[in-house]
Amino acid sequence: MHRVGGSYQCMARRAGNQCIGASALAEAVDQYVTEQFLTKLPALESDDPLLVAIADRWVHRVDPETFAKRDALTAEILDEEARLADLEDARYVRGEFSGAAAVERYNRLSERLRGRIDGLRGELHRLPMPFVDVSPMLDGVTLREAWTDATNEDRRERLSLAIDRVEVSKGVRGQRIIPEQRIQIHWAELAGTDTPT
Repeated sequence: MHRVGGSYQCMARRAGNQCIGASALAEAVDQYVTEQFLTKLPALESDDPLLVAIADRWVHRVDPETFAKRDALTAEILDEEARLADLEDARYVRGEFSGAAAVERYNRLSERLRGRIDGLRGELHRLPMPFVDVSPMLDGVTLREAWTDATNEDRRERLSLAIDRVEVSKGVRGQRIIPEQRIQIHWAELAGTDTPT
């Protein structure tokens, strides 16, 4: 949806297409989402999946370079492990290494791959793991004060840490929006998880 004047309108409608989607008073949607954000976060336990997802997103934004390096090393480790598994299959499953010279060659190759994997794991272990302190988000007073003092850009950034998307269902034209009935917030999830929050 896009904001048009004081309302959010379906993007398809703005493009001149038919839209079965919604139009909603922006102030009502914004107030509801803001209040849900400001009340939900302080109610979370420190191990809540939403808080874990927020911390993960935040730390990735704080130090993207370190995570790019960690991701590259992890991918390289997986690639080398796949090579080692294929080499082991070649020897033990497909029987491609028979005879003393072939076994000696296999041992050299597997030793080299294991050494490479160990070296990459060491590099990964030595890379710092960035940390962020999410405790201010768990204190309702501090969170509300920070929200009040924040710019709209800062607010959007904070919301994007906790919310994947907000859906507004179609209402009855001319009737006041009842947020609980028409607005659905999809809270953040840790990448790679399918657990609903």
